[in-house]
Amino acid sequence: MKSNFTKYLKLTGKIVGLLSLGLLALGFLIGFFYGDDIKKMIIAELNKNLATEIKVEKFEFSVFRHFPLASVDLEKVMAKGVLKSLPDDTLLYADRISLQFNMAGIFSNNVAIKKIVASNGILNIRLDKEGNNNYHFWKSSGDSTKASPVINLQQILLSHMLIRYQDLKNDQHYFMKANEAELSGQFSDDQFTLTTTADLFMEHLYAGETNYVIRKQVRIRSGLHVNTVDGTYKFDESRVKIAELEFDVSGNIITLGSSTILNLGIKAYEGSLESFLSMLPVEYVKYFSEYRSKGKFMCTIGIEGKAGSGNIPAVQVEFSIRNGSITPKESSVSLSKVELNGSFRNRGITGKSELVIPQLSAELGGNAIKADLRLDNLSDPFLSMHASASLDLANVRHFISMDTLVSLNGGLKFNIAFAGKVKDVQSYSIGQQYKVQSSGNIELSNVNFVLKFNPLEYKNIQARLSLQDNNINVESLSGNISSSDLKLSGTFINFVNFVFIPNQAAEFNAKLSSKLLNLDELLSDKSNSDNDTSYIMKFNPRLLSHLDVSIGNLKFRQFSASRLQGKILLERQVISGKNLTFAAMNGMVFMDAKINASRKDSILMSCEATISSLDVTQLFSQLENFGQSTMTDKNVKGKINADIQFTSSWTTSLTVNPAKVRALADITISNGELLNFIPIQALAKYIKVPDLNNIKFSTIKNQISISDRKIFIPSMEINSTALNLTASGVHDFDNIVDYRLSLLLSDVLGKNARQNNSEFGEIEDDGLGRTKLLLSMKGPIDNPRFGYDRKGASEKLKTDLAKEKQTMKAILKEEFGLFKKDSVILPKKAKKEEMQIDWEDDGQ
Repeated sequence: MKSNFTKYLKLTGKIVGLLSLGLLALGFLIGFFYGDDIKKMIIAELNKNLATEIKVEKFEFSVFRHFPLASVDLEKVMAKGVLKSLPDDTLLYADRISLQFNMAGIFSNNVAIKKIVASNGILNIRLDKEGNNNYHFWKSSGDSTKASPVINLQQILLSHMLIRYQDLKNDQHYFMKANEAELSGQFSDDQFTLTTTADLFMEHLYAGETNYVIRKQVRIRSGLHVNTVDGTYKFDESRVKIAELEFDVSGNIITLGSSTILNLGIKAYEGSLESFLSMLPVEYVKYFSEYRSKGKFMCTIGIEGKAGSGNIPAVQVEFSIRNGSITPKESSVSLSKVELNGSFRNRGITGKSELVIPQLSAELGGNAIKADLRLDNLSDPFLSMHASASLDLANVRHFISMDTLVSLNGGLKFNIAFAGKVKDVQSYSIGQQYKVQSSGNIELSNVNFVLKFNPLEYKNIQARLSLQDNNINVESLSGNISSSDLKLSGTFINFVNFVFIPNQAAEFNAKLSSKLLNLDELLSDKSNSDNDTSYIMKFNPRLLSHLDVSIGNLKFRQFSASRLQGKILLERQVISGKNLTFAAMNGMVFMDAKINASRKDSILMSCEATISSLDVTQLFSQLENFGQSTMTDKNVKGKINADIQFTSSWTTSLTVNPAKVRALADITISNGELLNFIPIQALAKYIKVPDLNNIKFSTIKNQISISDRKIFIPSMEINSTALNLTASGVHDFDNIVDYRLSLLLSDVLGKNARQNNSEFGEIEDDGLGRTKLLLSMKGPIDNPRFGYDRKGASEKLKTDLAKEKQTMKAILKEEFGLFKKDSVILPKKAKKEEMQIDWEDDGQ
């Protein structure tokens, strides 16, 4: 038995060997006797029917390479496109193209190409702006007497081919790589079924400026019934897989020349939310690039109607997300249990599109979020939405991509509704009103946050806000900014416009109270990296504000005040204080003030103030000795009452410009003392009067003016325990003085009887039978020159100071609106020369 089996096996082997040898011999003979004829026949047929130039480096006939089919293999093939507007356009390049056919046709001289295989190349399909294409390289029947006898195409295979599709008319741009693709069907028949299997890698798929597929693996398994007679294409069991999402495609397409009728259904199998988000256009993908996502996504798409020639088909999409979660990549906090249902409808070219999400729910840190929204007319969208949540802001912080926010915690609770247009709102002009409908409430509790490069701590913030269309009602708002505390209530009118539209204004009417307002902290320049403290003052030019203020204590540098009351108006970057009162320096201050920050390079400040019983020592100390060191808080004591009109110019970092300081002050100092005052000590040395280190006086009254970096001091009497004198003159900001002093000669002689009258130069009678000594004091305050004054010089100084006072009033009235009730003010001259004080010869 075994012997018989061995015999049969050997016989079978011999038969197979003989057949193989015979086939090899047959193939060799076919190639030898028919190869050249077949190549000539195919080349002739190609040349007759091709409408474009094709270059082939090598042309071979083979029986065995694609057995059982014979083939003609073309190597290094390049075919040009047929568009006349692009004469150098390359339609196709391939390392190898194989034209395959049955060997039986060789003997009957009836060779018909059934299969084409192209590998390792690129296919460029183009349509110009008129819709002309570059791929109709095969001549139509009008160009040939009959159909080609050598083409009976049933299968096309692509291997490692790049495919680029550009449609300039419809602004479509695709680029992909066909790793393996197969198209099968009786392509020569009027009706056939096209079966497609493709493994593609899609680099991009642009429609307009939107890229819908970015570097995704795409697999296609499709059946399509084709009827070339009536232009009907019907999908049958077609499936497309993009990344991890699979879609079933059904329906039909009918071509009608210039337009196409679509009736398609696309159903997405349940896929991952992450895969769906990765398929969004790039302008939307960026919003999710810093997050990890999980969950299930499903959708169905219906497309129905005409497309092309200005027609847009109706599109309807139903979608849902189940058990979704979104987590920042660097965080463990998730927006979890995301559930939503939604739909999108585009009603064609004459209708309006809409996006509706009737139900959306999620949880953040165990707290529920609920919302619903509707977008109507997506070309000019109108948003209607409602949302509610109660959240821990420490969890919300993980979803805020603001790198300047260092920390955030506290509670947020809201229940709000909104309806309004949401596209191009920033293009609204100043005169246009952006109208919305809003309602609901927002609550903040124990909110704390810290900003990068900002030393301020925002803490203990409590708020109750209510929305009313464009406005926000601040029912209560309180909190601390570092050491300052604030309480606020009022109405923010036109708030929505103010926030979202750059050129829209808003009005804020409120009551503001504080136990402590520390302006050192609030006005500090957060952008200044130097160790030196600097300040900055900016107001929003679009904000109009009316505030009733009540501040327990206010602090700025050395200055402190308490019980501040009044009204503050902010309009066009000008802040005005009306009827302001506060306690300071053991006295009271009553004032109107204005700060104008509307200029780019400077801030103007002005005020009219009445001060009552201020402690002079504290006044000098808290106002930092007015920026000078000649007379400091160490040199002066007493109580001061004054009426002051003051204007000045400052830089935006709150550095004063001394040349722009102007003031007029009626002052009264009572129960005063001068302690170790250098000018008085210098006078004591000159007239050899001892004991002027501590001078006490009861009352000094005068009207002092400041302008052009100079302090103008009209004549005033100083009656003190040491001596009585009359003084007047000019003291500039560089501490250069020009004083006139008048002393009773009896005071000087009483202090030093050894001197006689002849030593004292110019003297006069004071009208009471007493002789006065007239002196001048000039030069640096710490090293002045003394001399004997002439009577004429003193009279001229008196006259000039009176004129200066009236000129100052005119300037203050014209520039800042002060002294409106003063009818004797001299009008300001168009061009005013700097005042010159021409002293007579003092004998020095």
